[in-house]
Amino acid sequence: MTGYEYNDSTKLQFNQTLGVYEATLLLKQGYYTYLFGTKDIGNPKAPINLSTTEGNYWETENNYTILVYYRAFSDRADELVGAYTINSRTSRTGL
Repeated sequence: MTGYEYNDSTKLQFNQTLGVYEATLLLKQGYYTYLFGTKDIGNPKAPINLSTTEGNYWETENNYTILVYYRAFSDRADELVGAYTINSRTSRTGL
């Protein structure tokens, strides 16, 4: 939508009457993925903060299972030759 840039044309303005932030953008028809971010007005060189509005889920626990298959040229089906499960919390070092 914005080319990963922020400027006055993409900045949301607070509408006192409705009590919401809003902006008008001309967009092509399609599917858009977007995030809301905040900026420190006192420090114009500070990066945009996404965790204030979008959250921060770095502590989320996930299990990932890796399955390794092999098929020889003459075989008609895949063979499972290896399986390994990794936990995103317990498999990390330094935590």
